[in-house]
Amino acid sequence: MAPADPLLIPPETRKRRLRGLWPQKWRWRISLILLISLMALAAVAWSERKQIAGNIIDDALESNGLDATYEIVSIGPQQQVIANLVIGDPQAPDLTAERVLVDIVYSYGSPQIGRVELVRPRLYGTLRDGTLSFGALDPLLYAESDEPAGLPELDLSIVDGRARIDSDYGVIGAKLEGAGRLDSGFEGTLAATAPGLGVEGCRAEQATLYGALNTEGGEPVFEGPLRLRGLSCEGADLASADIAARLSLTDDLGAVDGDFGLAAAGLAYAGNGAEALDGNIGLLWRFAGEQEGTLGDLSLTHELAASDLTASGARIASLRMEGTGRVSDNMTRSEFTARIEGERVDLGLGDNSSLAQARRASEGTLAASLLGKLERGLASALSDGTVQGDVTLRSNEDGLRVIVPEARLRSGSGDTVLALSRVSYASRGGRFSGNILTGGANLPRINGRMEQVEGGDLALRLTMAEYRAGSDALAIPRMELRQSPSGRLAFNGMVQAEGALPGGAVRGLQVPLEGSWSAGEGLAVGQRCTDVRLASLQIYQLSLRERSVRLCPQAGSAMVRYRDALDVAMVSDNLLLEGALSDTPTRVAADRVTLRYPGPFTLTGLDAVIGAPDSAVRLTAASFDGTLGESIGGSFTGGTAAMDIVPLDLSDLSGNWSFADGALAVTEGGFTLVERTGPGPDLVQQSRFEPMTARGASLTLIDGVIAAEAPLRRFDPGQVIANVAVRHDLSSGTGRADIDVPGVRFVDKGFQPEDLSYLAKGVIAAAEGTVSGKGEVTWTPEGVDSSGTFGSDDFDFAAAFGPVRGVKGRIVFTDLLGLTTAPSQVIEIASVNPGVEALGGRLQFALTGGELITVEDGRWPFMGGTLILRPTTIDYASNGGQSYVFELVALDAASFVSQMELTNIGATGTFDGTIPMYFDAEGNGSIRGGLLISRPPGGNVSYVGELTYEDLGTMANYAFQSLRSLDYRQMSVELNGSLAGEIITNFQIDGVRQGEGAARNFVTRRLSKLPIRFKINVRSENFYQLATIVRGVFDPTLFDTESARRGLNIDGLLRDGRMVPLAPFVGDGEEDEPDETPPLPPAVPAESPRRDEPAVQPPESDNLP
Repeated sequence: MAPADPLLIPPETRKRRLRGLWPQKWRWRISLILLISLMALAAVAWSERKQIAGNIIDDALESNGLDATYEIVSIGPQQQVIANLVIGDPQAPDLTAERVLVDIVYSYGSPQIGRVELVRPRLYGTLRDGTLSFGALDPLLYAESDEPAGLPELDLSIVDGRARIDSDYGVIGAKLEGAGRLDSGFEGTLAATAPGLGVEGCRAEQATLYGALNTEGGEPVFEGPLRLRGLSCEGADLASADIAARLSLTDDLGAVDGDFGLAAAGLAYAGNGAEALDGNIGLLWRFAGEQEGTLGDLSLTHELAASDLTASGARIASLRMEGTGRVSDNMTRSEFTARIEGERVDLGLGDNSSLAQARRASEGTLAASLLGKLERGLASALSDGTVQGDVTLRSNEDGLRVIVPEARLRSGSGDTVLALSRVSYASRGGRFSGNILTGGANLPRINGRMEQVEGGDLALRLTMAEYRAGSDALAIPRMELRQSPSGRLAFNGMVQAEGALPGGAVRGLQVPLEGSWSAGEGLAVGQRCTDVRLASLQIYQLSLRERSVRLCPQAGSAMVRYRDALDVAMVSDNLLLEGALSDTPTRVAADRVTLRYPGPFTLTGLDAVIGAPDSAVRLTAASFDGTLGESIGGSFTGGTAAMDIVPLDLSDLSGNWSFADGALAVTEGGFTLVERTGPGPDLVQQSRFEPMTARGASLTLIDGVIAAEAPLRRFDPGQVIANVAVRHDLSSGTGRADIDVPGVRFVDKGFQPEDLSYLAKGVIAAAEGTVSGKGEVTWTPEGVDSSGTFGSDDFDFAAAFGPVRGVKGRIVFTDLLGLTTAPSQVIEIASVNPGVEALGGRLQFALTGGELITVEDGRWPFMGGTLILRPTTIDYASNGGQSYVFELVALDAASFVSQMELTNIGATGTFDGTIPMYFDAEGNGSIRGGLLISRPPGGNVSYVGELTYEDLGTMANYAFQSLRSLDYRQMSVELNGSLAGEIITNFQIDGVRQGEGAARNFVTRRLSKLPIRFKINVRSENFYQLATIVRGVFDPTLFDTESARRGLNIDGLLRDGRMVPLAPFVGDGEEDEPDETPPLPPAVPAESPRRDEPAVQPPESDNLP
């Protein structure tokens, strides 16, 4: 049923009804009036709601200094909606929101804002130089307030909220969704990512965060994982880290409380690292509150465990670190304490460890065995070792300080390998103090103490007991290191060592060490002279006895320096070392030894004696230098060498030397070989041999054996006289020299025997031919033996008694150095011409001492008979005279005349006799009492010549007519006179009668009945001239050679190559002087002109010499 129209109701009825609606009491009436008024006002406000809302939002933005634009979507009594909110520069906004919904909550009093919902808000900020900024929002975020700090009582809902922060570390992106009261009850989810987060030198490939963001009781709490991947910082790498984080802020926002569960893997730094790092870290960060510019206090607790740690080849299976930390005073003061415990410590000393590499690098030295023992000891002690220790780190305005009250490294058996106590390090001044102790089986025992001393220096005093491995040992009786406040380190101590060295060993070595180190100057050792002592030293075959060597630095330097490179500069004066070389006594001295590295070392005034007295090898060098490096070698000059038992010395020694693989080698050597002279039974007063030189000589010293080779020359350059190969054993003192004479060529007016030995001077001249042979010299400590065989197949020379041609044969020396031969040496002589040429001779002799020749036999076929040199002794060393006796046996006169080519003389008969010769001390020879006597029944002499046809008087004509053919019963020939002067030959012919063909007349027939004796005297300069000059008158080619002319001493008798005889002598032996330029006789004289002089020799009664 439809309601009645009010206009159709009666007025009374209407009034009655209205009275029923109005309250009966006044207070309700007042309330109703007020409600109607509010409703009226609300109706008016609703009609103007958008304008009112806009004014309120604008006032709110303006009061907070925010420049924003927006669109009002709707205004309702319970919710207000705006869209497209932009705060900041519209072109680069700081905050945007697609839609903002604000719920209005009505309650007693004024309406309240309920939930605020942000739909797809976008927040943009920066993080530069440590300051977080959101642009236009900063005044609101960082505005000062008198209200207590805390989260606002705001019910907030965020739908797909996102933020981007551009920072110095990279771009950080975040997403947040959630809803609830911010002061308590907000539940949301926060996610963040930062690819490439980091700075130069330290960056993570990926960093992410994801978790729940809630508030409870005014405290915001984040709980979720933080993940890092591919972190690399200054050479340190982290493959991954997963951190289960729980962070909460106190309700007044004054502190952060956090717990982190760490699970990291793949830690690495400079070849070291850990497989994993796990643990928990607790954090409490109390902010500074109102104190501007301060960061508050930070407290930490940690329990970390690293597994499979590796460091420098060492491995720790598990390492736990538990401790606390505190940072205060705006992060300027900190203190961390930790307890460290490690298990299953293993050094992992494999073949590639640094200790193994050092051991291999020191092979052959005492360090190798000591490092080997240390390697074994550490491997055994630390194969299952443990480490424990406490450490405290403090940092303040004075720098960093590290304190280790105690730390121990123990072996698997529990022995202490390394102990530290009261260790303290301060970065300010670089000071360190503490005690150190090492020990354990097969490990060195070192005890050290560091402490502050007077003057502020930090001193470390340590000792190391003898550490021995077999015969190798090292000890440090004392060592003090001092560090000044400037950081300069000085040290002073003593090191003792003994054991192996490359090629030998050292015993009782004591080396004082004094020096310093600083960052600016590097290392300097030995700035003043010091004495290095050793009990013995053996290097290869050289062993030295106890000795002290004083070493000094060069002026203005230290003996050893190291800054950018090693520099060694030391000097030792008057060095004297004594010992043995291959069990042979040895003494080495030098005026000065200068050692430089890099650069050469030099020994001046070197003097070495190897061997016992009377059998030593003596070496000197004015300068001996070399270099030490990849190769060892150098050169020497001004040297000498001598062996006591071999009377030959080397002088002017020079060459290059090198040392490698235990062998000493000399190349490009040069020297002069001389015979030793001096007083004593074994030495000569004057050198018998001329000096010989060598170039390109070589020598090696291997295992105590010297081997040398050298070509010897008389002149430099010149032909090789001999190739000599020497071998000497230093240990036994024995050796030998092999001498090869390939062929010495002697040439007239060139190289002569006297160029080799003065002994040949005056004995042999004008030599031509080649001499070759081999010899050897051997020696032992008891003496020297030498031998050899030398000879020639064709050797010519001029001797005092005449020219010798075609000598051949081999001479065997039983004492080559002493020039002594075996008995009965035989040489064959093609010809010898002491006046009359003898062909096809044979000489048997022996040589003693190079000066005494014992002629055993000498004979030549001679003029149909034999010429014999009777046995004699020729002593060239004697100051007296020397006699020779030549014996002629069965000399055939006809052969004599024929061989002498005396065409106008004929003779028959056989002669025997002797020709004694004598040479005085000055070499002047003479014939004394030479006598030749014909054998029965005599012979015949005939002369047909120019005088036969001359008219010389009755008796002279008779004589020369008789000489046409003269039979004799006996003829004697006497020879006397000087070989260098006048020789007088007396012919006495007995039993003379005319022979067949002689002219006969009355007188000759009467005279034939009388006994006739012919006496003929002949004077000549020498016997050789006597026969040769006669031939030369008719055959001038005999004088073509210089050697022939010099041997005959007839240069003054020649004119244009022909012999021009002097005038005959007259009177008492006086000779007429020849014309200055006597005319040459015609080839075929028609008539022989004669001067007014006797035609026949003076009578026998003349005075004879």
